[in-house]
Amino acid sequence: MYKQTVCLILCFSSSVLSSSLFSPCKVTDGDCISKSTQALIPALLSGIPELGVESSDPLFVEKIEGNLSIIKYKFYNTTVEGYKHCKISNIKVSPDITNLHYELDCDKLKLSGKYDVNGRLVILPVEGSGDYELITGKYHIDIDAELKTSPGKDGKDHLQIKNFKLKCKSLSPTKYDFRNLFNGQKDLSDAVHKFAHENWQEVAELVQDPTWYATQKKVISNVNKYLKSVPLDDLKIA
Repeated sequence: MYKQTVCLILCFSSSVLSSSLFSPCKVTDGDCISKSTQALIPALLSGIPELGVESSDPLFVEKIEGNLSIIKYKFYNTTVEGYKHCKISNIKVSPDITNLHYELDCDKLKLSGKYDVNGRLVILPVEGSGDYELITGKYHIDIDAELKTSPGKDGKDHLQIKNFKLKCKSLSPTKYDFRNLFNGQKDLSDAVHKFAHENWQEVAELVQDPTWYATQKKVISNVNKYLKSVPLDDLKIA
C-alpha cells in the first residue's frame, strides 16, 4: 500500500510539473512558442531530477572527438559552463511539426577537462596531452532539426528532436589554455597559443564543429527526456 501511494504521488507530481513548464501554443504562433520556450529554459538547464533530466549548465560531456583533415583531437570528461547565459531566438516550427529552427547567441562558454591533440593548427604543427581550458568569445549558432512524433508509454503521441544541423560563427576571440603541449616545451607551446589567439576566427572555423555538435547533442538529449513526459497535445492547441 505504501509503495502504491508513493508511486501515485510521484506520478501525479511529475505530470503536474511537466505540463506546467510549457504553456500550450498554436503551431503558427511564433510569439507564444518563443515565450513558452524562454520560460522553460531555466528549468531545463538546471535539470529536472523528477523527470530524469540532467543539468545542462554545468554540462558534462564524457568524450568529444574531432577527426578533421589536418588535425585530430579528443576532449575527455569535459565540463561546459555558460549555456544559461545564451539567448534563444527566431524559433520556428513547421506547420506539420516535422522541422524546427532556432538560433543561439552565447556571450561566453567555458570548457575544461583533458585533451589529446595531434596534427596541424592551420599552419603550425601541434601535439600534446594534458589538462585544457578554453573560454569562447561571442558565438552565433543556427540550429535546424528534424522532429519526430511517436507514441509514448502513456499511449499518447510525444515529440522528439531527431537529427540536427548547426551553423556556427565565432564573433570574438576565444582564449585557449592547453597544458603540456609538446611535452612541456614552453617555446613551442607559446608559439601555438600565440597563433591561436591572433588568428582566432580561422582557428575557430577549423576546430569548432565537433565540439559544438557534441555539446548540443547532450543538451538536446536532455530536452528529449523532458518531451517524453509531455504529450504533444499538451504542447499545442492546434
